[in-house]
Amino acid sequence: MATSNKIVKLDEFSMKDDLSHVQVVEAPVPEPKQGEVLVNAYLRPVNPTDVILIKTGWGGLVPLPSTPGSEGVGKVVKNGPGASKFKEGQRVAAAPWPQFQGRGSWAQYVAIPEKDLILVPESLSDQTAAQIFINPMTVYGMLHEQNIPKGDFLLQTAATSVLGRQMISLAKHYGVQTINVVRRKEAVDELKSIGAEHVINSETEDIQKRVKEITGGKMACGAIDAIGGKMSPKVVASIRKSGTHMLYGALDPSSVSASNSDLLANTKVLTGFLIYDWIEKPHKQEVIKEVLSLLEQKILEPHSGRSYKFEEVKEAINECNRAGRGAKVFLEG
Repeated sequence: MATSNKIVKLDEFSMKDDLSHVQVVEAPVPEPKQGEVLVNAYLRPVNPTDVILIKTGWGGLVPLPSTPGSEGVGKVVKNGPGASKFKEGQRVAAAPWPQFQGRGSWAQYVAIPEKDLILVPESLSDQTAAQIFINPMTVYGMLHEQNIPKGDFLLQTAATSVLGRQMISLAKHYGVQTINVVRRKEAVDELKSIGAEHVINSETEDIQKRVKEITGGKMACGAIDAIGGKMSPKVVASIRKSGTHMLYGALDPSSVSASNSDLLANTKVLTGFLIYDWIEKPHKQEVIKEVLSLLEQKILEPHSGRSYKFEEVKEAINECNRAGRGAKVFLEG
């Protein structure tokens, strides 16, 4: 077994543009504790949620020093005391990785609670296996919680993202129409080419007016929003009475807001969705089984892009932040 463990280490959380606080260092290989399994991670995506952690530490929820990384794929190296479910060499992912304990997937070796590991089906590529948790399970969870009737409308912002594309596919599978908000002219045809029924360019079109036209005056049944901030009142105004605005990202760091009439007269609901909380409910194993099946059937299909070496982690983060990136960025090794 290896004696050296290359990790991405944070000694502080910071908004620094030069990412000087993000360092690649050598660390000891961890010894799995009671109920843990040592995993050799070799591919992990760079998600926007990882960038939030690097900048903010999720508001004090993550300790220092810390290794980020919300998901990835690896192979079992060793079982700790009391762990026996997985065999050496088996390919696994996790839901979740222990990044809130400072032990994320941006390390070559991670000790993970056995209860959180997922045996990866042989039919899934490494790129897909590395993305099992954050986007597919969030898409599945939000659509489950919104409970949109077949044939009705779900409004979503940031629709060109990897998650947005998966929402288009899964909603179509369940018979739900998506109304997709984008900011670039070229993104309209791009999303329609992958099956999006309706696309609104927020730079040139009035969101509320277009949603009213698309839905025949009914407005959207509910909305999922990765932006928040100044976008949120427009999104809330575009859903019908008693509809739910579900925030799952904060691309605009300013506060979510809505008009008094939307909240009082129209009893619209503003809520948030975080997969780390939702997945820990009694339905966890059922959700994992269903999401793996959707991935195997390619109903949910992650959009994979370029891989970077560990030493290129800053370049990978910058690529993740690039507007219009589309495909997922990876760290390998």
